[in-house]
Amino acid sequence: MTELTPIRRGRCAGAGNWQTQYQALQMTAREAAELIRDGDTAAFAAMSNWPWELDGALAERLLETGGHIAIYGHFIPAGTRLLTPELAGQVTYDSNFYGVERGLEPMGNVHYAPSNLSQTPAWLLARRPRVAALTCSLPDENGWMSRSLWGTALSRKVLEQCELVLAEVNPRMPNIPSDGEAHTRIHVSEVDGIIESSRPLVETPIAAGNETDSRIAGYIADLVPDGACIQLGLGGLANTVGECLAHAGKRDLGVHTEILSTGVMELMRRGVVNNSRKQTCPGRSVYANMVGGPELWAFAHENPAFCQKEIDWVNDARNIARNDHVVSINNAMEIDLTGQVNAESIGPRQYSGTGGQLEWVVGSQWSKGGKSILALRSSYRDKAGVLHSKIVPQLAPGSVVTTPRTCVQYVVTEYGVANLKYKSTVERARALIAIAHPDFRRELERQMPL
Repeated sequence: MTELTPIRRGRCAGAGNWQTQYQALQMTAREAAELIRDGDTAAFAAMSNWPWELDGALAERLLETGGHIAIYGHFIPAGTRLLTPELAGQVTYDSNFYGVERGLEPMGNVHYAPSNLSQTPAWLLARRPRVAALTCSLPDENGWMSRSLWGTALSRKVLEQCELVLAEVNPRMPNIPSDGEAHTRIHVSEVDGIIESSRPLVETPIAAGNETDSRIAGYIADLVPDGACIQLGLGGLANTVGECLAHAGKRDLGVHTEILSTGVMELMRRGVVNNSRKQTCPGRSVYANMVGGPELWAFAHENPAFCQKEIDWVNDARNIARNDHVVSINNAMEIDLTGQVNAESIGPRQYSGTGGQLEWVVGSQWSKGGKSILALRSSYRDKAGVLHSKIVPQLAPGSVVTTPRTCVQYVVTEYGVANLKYKSTVERARALIAIAHPDFRRELERQMPL
């Protein structure tokens, strides 16, 4: 394991050992909030790594002073103090991936910033935040703290640029191994203030898959060979795919993934995932962000079978392709008959984000023997109970094309698999109609491209 070296010089760097520095850096959330200036720009970490104590103290200070702040990040947790109607005129928030954000957008101060997920560090650097704030684990015996669950939303490149770095240290945060290139550790000597907190971490519940997801997952499992290196997206389908891979008796799977959830944990426990055939980080499941709850966190804590890496390293298509037989599995919201994929908007309204889908679609196909799979249910019911097809003649006006048709390979619904790669527009349409909901196939045939 490569020995890590601190790069950024924090406020107490060089003032004794790291334990002495830790004591000197401790402050209250109110004291930390007072270090933030009117008109500042700040980058905040996501979800479980959101700096909750600072969030509350800074909100109170802004209400008292009438000051303003611009915050950049993504996947904000529910219930923050800073993003409430009473502060809508004082706080702006830009996000490059929506979750809770889409419900906050009507306040008028929450805005979407289009980018691929691997571009998050570059996007934040371009905004030039003066302040960075995040939650970390307790320091290890050498003073290194783990950025752990969602820490890669705020990369070391950004932390090293910021004038003021504030860390909330929470003993509940798991210490997850990370080393070498693009590691995600931060040393006590690299921060300017420490706020201790024991607040419960934000859990990310994963919706259970249904019968339709099981059928989709079955088709996907058939496309995954022994020894493949898999990437699973977010949601109930990802865990259902994991269950199918286990039941199918797959062997020697590896993991290199943007999001790691409980489904991967179960595959590791069963020995289905052992990372024995990977070319990068052999023997270890590599991830950028971790979703789930206490069981997964306890499993990952100090577990040498894991290695967290920065998001711009994990999602770099060139790094993805360094492993052989990569199979990427991602969700889509709708697809048109030429193969254009929308995975992020409902018409012109931003629903989620571009995320890493295109990066994985490209990287997996660059991989020797790799495959890209985009999965979606063939239909949905609206609030009135009316059934609609997710395979459409054309995307709705204003819809975002997340993955262009030139990059799409396998598309899977509960009705089968369509391989669109290098097919003509007519061949693509026929293949997609064959896996559409039966109620819509005749109408789709009438609207096929010439």
